[in-house]
Amino acid sequence: MSNFNNFDPLWAPILTHYHLTDNLRLDKTLIKKHMKWLEPSVKQFLVCGTTGDGWLLSDKLIEDWLEILTEKKFLSDQNKILFGAFGNTTKDVLRRAKLIEDYLADHVCEANFFGLTLCAPVNGKITQHEIIEHFENIIENTLLPISIYQLPQVVKCEIKPETLKYLKDKFEKRIVLFKDTSGQDIVINSKFDFGDLKFLRGAEENYFNHISPQGKYDGFLLSTANCFGKVLREILNEVERNNFEKAESLSRKLSDIIRVSFDKGQKLNFGNPFSNVNKAFLHVLFNKKKFNDLNCKTCFENNIPSDFLTYANGLLVENKLINSLE
Repeated sequence: MSNFNNFDPLWAPILTHYHLTDNLRLDKTLIKKHMKWLEPSVKQFLVCGTTGDGWLLSDKLIEDWLEILTEKKFLSDQNKILFGAFGNTTKDVLRRAKLIEDYLADHVCEANFFGLTLCAPVNGKITQHEIIEHFENIIENTLLPISIYQLPQVVKCEIKPETLKYLKDKFEKRIVLFKDTSGQDIVINSKFDFGDLKFLRGAEENYFNHISPQGKYDGFLLSTANCFGKVLREILNEVERNNFEKAESLSRKLSDIIRVSFDKGQKLNFGNPFSNVNKAFLHVLFNKKKFNDLNCKTCFENNIPSDFLTYANGLLVENKLINSLE
């Protein structure tokens, strides 16, 4: 379950779906449908990441997610899983990591890789030395492979290149991935040698310009992969075939859709715009003409508004994506 060979450049921070009930419960059927719908384009998932409400979920809902991932014959050796162990402090993260590892000690996940995703503490005044101590404490008290997540939008601080270099040198075999959602790309553009560490970009838009060989990243871990995984896979395939003009054209078209939809999503007065926009697109894709007859549930009191669902449908129709994403 810790096999990280056969690197695939595309990951999705999978959405968490909920039942339309007063008490927040996972819609396990919809979650499994979504994950299977993404195949064969996307087979690697960050579960309970920011897009998947990982900062907000209770221990019970985390365990419900783990129950899905350990369901017999649901996942296979074609899948890789990262699981967000998020919390405001080192103590919070350690508690959640223990919950995840304890569950996996008693239940088998059939994916061929299962790792933890960790962020820096939520602290705008933290020093790099304190960030190092945070990761040291967690890594020394856990067993699973580690992905480090640069997420200044949430944690209010950044992991500097020299900090990552120190951690990778010290925990060479444990730290396998670094995801950067800052949009600044400071770490990957630094002069440090990070050995076999794989770099995933989590910032949206201009996909072609950031993937190797045009850019420096090894792959993507993008919220848009929840709905547009087929398009992202096509971009990667065209790059691999050296069809750079086609890849750039696809990248530009997807970037335009994401730019306008995320700008619109910022105006919703609740939740994470990345989650909300992707939930809206997926709701339309799954329900077609009935999309406005059904509620689109979030983990907040609000559902995705009907007018936003109509907007998402219009964008998909305008760009002829309603059926082509199947």
